Amino acid sequence: RGEGAWEKICETDGINVMKTRLSSDTLIGGRPVGEASKFLCVKAEAVLDASPAQVYTLFVDNTRVREYNEFCKQIRDLEYKNSTTKVTWSASARIGPFKERDFVTRVHYRTLPDQTLLVVNRAEDHPAAPQTDRYLRMEIVLGGNVMKPVPSDPEKTMFTMLTHVNPGGVAGTRMGTMIMNSAAANGPISFVQGLRDALKRDAAGIPPPTWPEPLDEAQDHAQEIEFGRLLLESKVTGKMLQTCPAAIT
Repeated sequence: RGEGAWEKICETDGINVMKTRLSSDTLIGGRPVGEASKFLCVKAEAVLDASPAQVYTLFVDNTRVREYNEFCKQIRDLEYKNSTTKVTWSASARIGPFKERDFVTRVHYRTLPDQTLLVVNRAEDHPAAPQTDRYLRMEIVLGGNVMKPVPSDPEKTMFTMLTHVNPGGVAGTRMGTMIMNSAAANGPISFVQGLRDALKRDAAGIPPPTWPEPLDEAQDHAQEIEFGRLLLESKVTGKMLQTCPAAIT
């Protein structure tokens, strides 16, 4: 409800980027879009040279995120709701004149009956990640990644990403809004190009790049790996686990 028609922004390297506006009373996950309606909702579509299952693995845990999301500098899981849903905290570096942002999102993974794979995100408050002076809290109004096989070649993926954010702070001023909306196409293009690069490395057997991990996050990382393993297992077997295993608390 409240969604307008999609308008093409640009097409670069086979990545088609479109925009629309959502009305303030549009409900997403039971929450109205509200003030975020002044920011564009952006969609990008592209064909990736890998199967949906291969693309999906890049989203299963946090170890690969920085390969395709250039803005993500820190990320950790706060809570595992069940075997297909978690709550995650992330932070970005300063971008141009804008202060570093952090955001808390509920991330849900799902396989549809036609084998389309979904990763859906929306903002959520969590006691383990209160707002601080270190970062300005950004709201992910809606984020989604859709992976389905190309009909003529199931070993390729028709990839769709959808994003709508409220960056907050000075980005919400008239000038800030103009800057954010004018740059709306850049993020999706670099995101898809990052996915392509990661898939090429996988196909060539090249290990992904690594980044230093704080020692106090070692236990969190172990639980994250277990969550990813169970998520992939439920996808392969078709089982949808409704509660967390004992190893994940």
